[in-house]
Amino acid sequence: MDMFGQTQSVDSTDSDRSSCTTSRSVLSQDHIRKTLWNKIFLEKPTIPSSGESRYLTKLWVSRNEGPQEELYRAVNLVPHHRIIEEKIRIVLKLLSFREQHVLVQFWLAHVAGKHQLLTTSDQPFGVGVATEELCSYRRDSEQIVYLVDKDHAEEDISPPARVFRRGLPEWTSDLNNYKPKDFPQQDTAIRCNLHGYLSLPVFDSTTSLCIGVIELLMSSKITDFAFEVQQVHKALKPHLIIPHVILVILQTQSLTSPQVSDFTTPNAPNEQRLIELDIVHGILKSVCDSHNLPLAQTWAVSPSTSFVSHDNIIDKTCSSFSTKCIGKVCMSTASLPFYVRDLRVWPFREACKTQHLDKSRSFVGKALLARGTSYCKDVTALSVEDYPLVHNACMSGLTSCFTVFLHSVVDDDEYVLEFFQQLDSKDGRHVSDLVLSDLVQTLKQRVEDVSGFKLGDTSATEFIGSNIQNSVTTRANSLVFETDSSDIESLLAIDTNYEVEATLERSFINLSPPFTSNFSSLTKEVVRRFNLEGKRLRMKYRDEANDWILITCDRDLELAFEERKSLSVRCEVD
Repeated sequence: MDMFGQTQSVDSTDSDRSSCTTSRSVLSQDHIRKTLWNKIFLEKPTIPSSGESRYLTKLWVSRNEGPQEELYRAVNLVPHHRIIEEKIRIVLKLLSFREQHVLVQFWLAHVAGKHQLLTTSDQPFGVGVATEELCSYRRDSEQIVYLVDKDHAEEDISPPARVFRRGLPEWTSDLNNYKPKDFPQQDTAIRCNLHGYLSLPVFDSTTSLCIGVIELLMSSKITDFAFEVQQVHKALKPHLIIPHVILVILQTQSLTSPQVSDFTTPNAPNEQRLIELDIVHGILKSVCDSHNLPLAQTWAVSPSTSFVSHDNIIDKTCSSFSTKCIGKVCMSTASLPFYVRDLRVWPFREACKTQHLDKSRSFVGKALLARGTSYCKDVTALSVEDYPLVHNACMSGLTSCFTVFLHSVVDDDEYVLEFFQQLDSKDGRHVSDLVLSDLVQTLKQRVEDVSGFKLGDTSATEFIGSNIQNSVTTRANSLVFETDSSDIESLLAIDTNYEVEATLERSFINLSPPFTSNFSSLTKEVVRRFNLEGKRLRMKYRDEANDWILITCDRDLELAFEERKSLSVRCEVD
């Protein structure tokens, strides 16, 4: 039988499953639009003449051309399921793929009597190129109907049914990873040279209900489906390139699907959650502005938001859709607050959104595990295994990084705030006189100013070197933000438990660590507490000879504390 004659009509009952084992037969591109297959035409895709998309594969998308569609348009009445089908058909036309041997088909849920069924028969589908293998697998799929009632969990014998019921994606790099009982079409798919698999739930954004499943199969044993997931997610947004009658209805109905590394669920975040994230953003912005930092962002453990078949086991995994994350507890920054003060680091931020970090290996995870703080002098010196963003950080000129644990008391959420030092800094002490204690103190103050949050333990900081396993723990109070490893030993011997009583005319304040750790932090806190912004401050203390000594630097302050644990200083202003 010649499946691909110029205008040959092919009935599904005539399918020859053994054809998949033969070499691929491709329909003439000049005649494909005229080919009628199960009363469905395949429309020729529009290929962009410029841009990256012209190097990708667009789909030949099915379209019903029966008399019913003409009647619907004539009477201005379009059934609900036809609206969804038209929307999905538009989505398929917008998709682009990295290979030609690809099949995308839509499974629609509909009610039949007392039951809810999931079927792809008469639903939109698309192929990258019309081969015998893809057409044969498509016909095989059309014969299948899944019962997806809530009380029939035992019917979840295939990915589309499981995805619809769970509302979570399912994927695998190779269909051989499935057990036959978990993928009934496995033999057919492999005979048809299909290996990479992705199944995504489609939600009605107005009701948050799952209405169907988009299924994608390709020949490549793909290890990362991030590109494909992003393509589907973007294409599901409302578009205006549809017939006018359907346009009016579709404007009120938007479809959505899970997104790559999406921290949130398909449902919209609740009001309290939005308030919480807004507060975190305010903390990041305030600290970056106060200390002239180029970038700050938030990390959290990525929830298990998809299922993956790997080594004949179907297990939960995070939403990165990458085999690198299988079996790991991952941290993600996508959909979480961030603040970019220097636009030169924007490419780095974009890279972070799509990259997950292993909680057990990354220095970001160290802060989470310790519920404290960690510091890395040069992230570009770390291995790619410990920090996958090494090359991105290097290209953006980022090196030193400080992380701190933040706990939401209200929702019991756990975050890690990550702050990068300014670009092109070789020695933070000489560039900006920025000390770690200043940063910690600013964080404490900002967190105290808002309610519902608690900062992690800041009394000790874990210092991460080129080997993330070999780190040093020391006091944050006495540590310069940019410090050499040789400085750490000397700083460990300094005791920063000193008390200071500062007097201004008839007013006085008491200060304790970390404000008393160095001259800069002491000065800033005195100015803040006495409300002396914009004024010139001088601080003096009496020595053993009863003379007033002016404090102008860290060395003066160190000498003042040599023989005492507490210090009284007199403040003067111009």
